[in-house]
Amino acid sequence: MRVILASTSPRRRELIKRITDDFEAVAADVDEHSIEIALEAAGGYDSEAELAGKMVCALSSAKAQAVFLSLGNPRDTLVIGADTVVALENEILGKPKDRDDAVRMLKAQSVEPQKVLTGVTLVWNGDVRTFVEQTMVYFKPLDEAQEARIQAYCDTDEPYDKAGAYGIQLNGGALVDHYEGDYDNIVGFPVSRIRAEIEAFIGCKFK
Repeated sequence: MRVILASTSPRRRELIKRITDDFEAVAADVDEHSIEIALEAAGGYDSEAELAGKMVCALSSAKAQAVFLSLGNPRDTLVIGADTVVALENEILGKPKDRDDAVRMLKAQSVEPQKVLTGVTLVWNGDVRTFVEQTMVYFKPLDEAQEARIQAYCDTDEPYDKAGAYGIQLNGGALVDHYEGDYDNIVGFPVSRIRAEIEAFIGCKFK
């Protein structure tokens, strides 16, 4: 069986190795911005967190199916697509535009718990399964010490290529007090859930 990760993210490439070492990473050619705009325009969501859940499912599905089609509808090939966002009650946090935006995001997350949502899509012989995993993350309170941590963190290169402006597996973990749910999901690839879903979907057990 051929396994394709529809992502070139270093974090996802590292985590998928806990499922299988025998995989290929392929970048998906998807217009993410257009998908996000279409979902926002559709409306009817009770909160930004609900929209975020729909968004990660749509984006992971688009990525996985785009890679599957680019390979010519192959047989005995599993394609895995994933997309992660951080959501507050009234805002979806993408990657920060600049330092001020990163500081603003991290302060907001120090005031309000965040939901980290990862949508995952599996494509196997043309069949598709999509699911979403959620983890609640609680930052340390926004006091003088946390303000100093945020400012120091934003002086590094870490925040600027990550949704929500931090990586829990790196120095951004110093901003976090605790979390409820799957740690790997915060990094962007919920390994245990993905392994279970693959087994249920195609009946294949990995290591």
